Amino acid sequence: MKTLITGANGYIGNHLVEKVLHQGVQVNAFLLEGTDLHALENLPVQVFKGDIRREQDLEAAVEGCDTVYHLASLVGLWAKDPHSFYDINVTGTDTLLRVCLRKGVRRVVVVSSCGVFGFSKNGQLLDETVDNGHNLNDPYEKSKFKQVEVSKKYLRTGMEVVFVYLTKVFGPGIKSNGNSITGIFEGMLDGTWRIIPGNGNTTANFAFVDDVVAGLVLAMQNGTSGEHYMLGGENLSYHQLFDIVKAKSGRDFQLRHVPYPVLWLVGGVQELLAKWTGKPPFITKFGARKFTSDALVSCEKAKRELSYKITPASLAIGQTLSHLQNKKTADSLPELTVVIGAMAE
Repeated sequence: MKTLITGANGYIGNHLVEKVLHQGVQVNAFLLEGTDLHALENLPVQVFKGDIRREQDLEAAVEGCDTVYHLASLVGLWAKDPHSFYDINVTGTDTLLRVCLRKGVRRVVVVSSCGVFGFSKNGQLLDETVDNGHNLNDPYEKSKFKQVEVSKKYLRTGMEVVFVYLTKVFGPGIKSNGNSITGIFEGMLDGTWRIIPGNGNTTANFAFVDDVVAGLVLAMQNGTSGEHYMLGGENLSYHQLFDIVKAKSGRDFQLRHVPYPVLWLVGGVQELLAKWTGKPPFITKFGARKFTSDALVSCEKAKRELSYKITPASLAIGQTLSHLQNKKTADSLPELTVVIGAMAE
């Protein structure tokens, strides 16, 4: 059996490549032309470079594949051209699935973001039944909602398509915007991260990368075509998250609360500077809102139907901190200047 993994040199994609290879499946790895290859070095994969929006770039990569994991995506809170989110995440997905249909691919797992379900209100748990897509304002999250919508039309062709949604993923891994939570942990350890967003009681869902990758494989194996599955972890407030880091590291970090109005003001200034310089902001006004708005997620459907398992946050964070303390490399984690801006998932 052979599978195609798009975005194979990304944080989650790289973990997924290794997982699938260990199962004895052949892997075609598709990555954006010009991006770093080192994550795939020494792995027995066939590499294809190109642009997800160009059919001719996908033809050879899809050839002979029975299944496809679609992870390639433009992620973030800002782009010089906001239409790029739609162009890559929606048009690119449509192009890929069109090629898959022509090449006889049987089954595709489309990876989206739990951000498409919006924020929790009054402690509401977000699950697969919530429909906030038409109320989204952020270009990235709107594009991920539209990505799912455009994918659904291929269900009518007989192609099996399963949809999964990821929360804030952390754990050991390569340098990537998708590894931003681990970047915050590293910042706490080296003293460059000193803030608690808002009052610290904002609650979000944090997923261990090993669980997410196992969940993607389970979705491919056991997911029902046309169904949607949340792949997350525990719901934690920032106070709870940082307290676990303190306990597991044995250190008392001096963190200061930064209220929403301050984050929002800084985000506005950063957006203006980005327009003038073209340099991505490290926070936006929407990023400030995202940092200080609850997003509680239920993974019960994935547990029930996929046998998805969640590693306790304390254990997962402990393993991540051990990795950071024992394996410090110059390029293992994102630059802290992009950590906040990368927290769109």
